[in-house]
Amino acid sequence: VIMFTRLSVHCADRMVAARSWKGLSWSSSHSAPGYSSARRRCVSAARPLADRGRPMAATVASLPMDRFTVTDGTDTATLTGDPEHPDVELRRWSVELDITADGTDTGSSDERTCRMLEAATQAVSMQGGGRLEYWLQAVGPQSDKVPTTAGFTRFRDLLRLRRQLPALPTDLATRPFTAEDATAFLGVNNAAFEWHPEQGDMTIKDLESRQSEGWYDPEGFLLHEVDGEVVGFCWTKVHDAQSPALGEIYAIAVHPDHHGKGLGRTLTLAGLAHLAGRGLRHAILYVESDNRPARRMYEALGFDREFTNSAYQRIVR
Repeated sequence: VIMFTRLSVHCADRMVAARSWKGLSWSSSHSAPGYSSARRRCVSAARPLADRGRPMAATVASLPMDRFTVTDGTDTATLTGDPEHPDVELRRWSVELDITADGTDTGSSDERTCRMLEAATQAVSMQGGGRLEYWLQAVGPQSDKVPTTAGFTRFRDLLRLRRQLPALPTDLATRPFTAEDATAFLGVNNAAFEWHPEQGDMTIKDLESRQSEGWYDPEGFLLHEVDGEVVGFCWTKVHDAQSPALGEIYAIAVHPDHHGKGLGRTLTLAGLAHLAGRGLRHAILYVESDNRPARRMYEALGFDREFTNSAYQRIVR
């Protein structure tokens, strides 16, 4: 992402739009060779809604528009789009806000958050529309106020559960993941998470991307086989940066053909045993609020709700 200050707007060679008291002012680079109509549309997407006549400036990245930024010079909204797919009518845009601590002269934190959500919405609208998705961590009774004021609707709650280690022992046989297991793992994962917006429809590239992250440890990626066939897994994660370090059941699944055999419970215990063997004292996991069977199982295993993360969406066409 290439960012520009207000002073550089009129001499930049990239796409920049600044909203003045008289409206949108274009930089001279609009008439430069190679400045296509597509790029002009990208600039138009940076036109945020002003609050009570307050002027705003916006900057966006150059093509391709899979990720761009809208800012008023103090606060920033970063939008990341899912890969475009012909079967998906509305592209999902994830919204991340950076509301600084030193911008109180432009309004309260709630007012500025609302303003940036509105700016992000108009930016996506100018791109042809889509579905904006905005997450809040550890929500409270008043958390809905700002996103709903900006036209967003709460549509998903993700519960974070926690328990002490060690847990009950299990004699379930598991082994660590190897590179040769990738296809078998994806078959189980995609069958079990067919409904899930993030974990479902995983590809080899997605798997390799996650395994390239610093926390990945194949010894904590546990597979369970029946007659030589992978039928379930428990993928664990260790948050070493936290003090004390914290374990996590990162992903767990059983192939639908093997549901009803209690494997979800014993795989969870196997993952917890692995984390306890690393010397960890607590473990967490995340579960959808409407996944009642999983919630009942985790509660029976001694997990308690720690907090809830909520997702809000707004659809523009």
